[in-house]
Amino acid sequence: MPQANSELAFAFPGYCRDEVARLAVALPQPDLTSDSFSVFVDEDVVRIPRRIYHDVNLIDRASLSNVQAEFLDCLLTRHYDGYVREENLRKIVARNHRWIPPFVLQLVGEYVIEILFVIRDGLGQIDQELYRSFLLSNPQFFQLTKQRVVSYRACYYPHLNKHSYVGFEIINSLERFISNR
Repeated sequence: MPQANSELAFAFPGYCRDEVARLAVALPQPDLTSDSFSVFVDEDVVRIPRRIYHDVNLIDRASLSNVQAEFLDCLLTRHYDGYVREENLRKIVARNHRWIPPFVLQLVGEYVIEILFVIRDGLGQIDQELYRSFLLSNPQFFQLTKQRVVSYRACYYPHLNKHSYVGFEIINSLERFISNR
């Protein structure tokens, strides 16, 4: 298994790593590797790649278990192609496993507005307590995400004010998750 693929197991909590390692063996060699960011999930430090560069046409989904497919969907939200990120986000945004929030929330701090609409539209289906717990465990991550929303709005969508930019709508919802108990 390529070293880059074996590192993917660390994108999930320890209790998932054996299953993710089996998935990683089935993945093709990536074209490039990327750095990662770290967050807490269930008191484990996980290292999620900023981007992955696997050729999605070479991935055999038929050989994957349901949970392996879900792990793959999470990982593909980190793909370099925004269309691949969006397609896989749609598969996980309404799922409520503890390893999903960092993959969804990382996309809030990115610039593809179509992806932000998918997240906004999925907010009514997510487990608010699950996301609340993740955000409270990762305040620096959330602060950085909010800063990125401000920056990307100013850079890519300056014609939209703070009240009409979907990124701020999502941030406001997430802040309500934190304050509601």
